[in-house]
Amino acid sequence: MNQFLRLLFGVGLLMTEPRERRRVYDRVTDQLDDVADQASRGYKAVADRVEHLYRTARGEDDRALSGAACFLIGAGIGAGAALLFAPASGQETRDAIAEKVREFQNNAHGVARKTA
Repeated sequence: MNQFLRLLFGVGLLMTEPRERRRVYDRVTDQLDDVADQASRGYKAVADRVEHLYRTARGEDDRALSGAACFLIGAGIGAGAALLFAPASGQETRDAIAEKVREFQNNAHGVARKTA
């Protein structure tokens, strides 16, 4: 409690001197401006993300299609590499790769039908 009273007393003394009051006011104003700038940047980032999601949901954003296509291609390559390095016989590995290729083709056709 004594520390709190000392703090209040010290702040009161500082605020009675015009130069100190101006310095405190300037520092607080600068900090509030920084907080307002950060909030504005955060709001802009969230608004951009929401707009992107809205356009993607409506099918107006072409970047979503390219991202989905890249994901599918990457998943196919990853699955193929995993199968090649898996400890299985040659025939089992070839059968598994053929199955994954068929699954990938079916997925790609499904994505193409949805976007058309």
